[in-house]
Amino acid sequence: MLFAASCSPSSNTLNVTIESYITAVSLNDTVKILAASAPYQRELMSAATPEAEAALTKRYRDIIEGGYMSWESSKYKGEIAPDPLGVALIRAIGLGKEGAASLPMGIRFEPGNRRAIVTARAITNYDSIRWASVPTGGRMYLLGYPFGKVVNFATGYDDPSQLKLLATVDVEWTLVTIEGLRRPADAPSDWYIDRVEALPATATSWSPPASAKP
Repeated sequence: MLFAASCSPSSNTLNVTIESYITAVSLNDTVKILAASAPYQRELMSAATPEAEAALTKRYRDIIEGGYMSWESSKYKGEIAPDPLGVALIRAIGLGKEGAASLPMGIRFEPGNRRAIVTARAITNYDSIRWASVPTGGRMYLLGYPFGKVVNFATGYDDPSQLKLLATVDVEWTLVTIEGLRRPADAPSDWYIDRVEALPATATSWSPPASAKP
């Protein structure tokens, strides 16, 4: 009799799932966000009627919209608030289409290989901004240091060299498989995003040089 050895899933599969989720958030693609969301998919499996499914989908769409609105309000409140699906966090850092990058740092699997914790370093790339040539009269909303602060910067008037901005912060992604779930058409894999959380203690800072002042 042959016994199959238990082996960990491909790290590439997990990283692709994360990147797909980031892209979906950056593009406001609600369908793909929900397809990869573990909380939504678990609740959807329990929905007994089409009406229950529709109500659940509407509730989660409202949660997603609330994440985007949370980031917009953070620009004026001066601090970022976490949201259940990580939408505000992804938008605030600028992952996806805003120029930030996510660098995988490590993966650990819990016993049974049905839950994985992926640590990735989010890099804001604020140092790539051409500070000396930013047009006067605009506003830039950037993450500050320590993590959680949002900087409201008046271009052409405020001195950028006085800013203390977020350079990097580690983000912990929890991914799970869901027993009995048939993969949705828009899901990138059989792994689903269960939780997205920044680790504030890992944050590093950066300030534009004095020569960046217009």
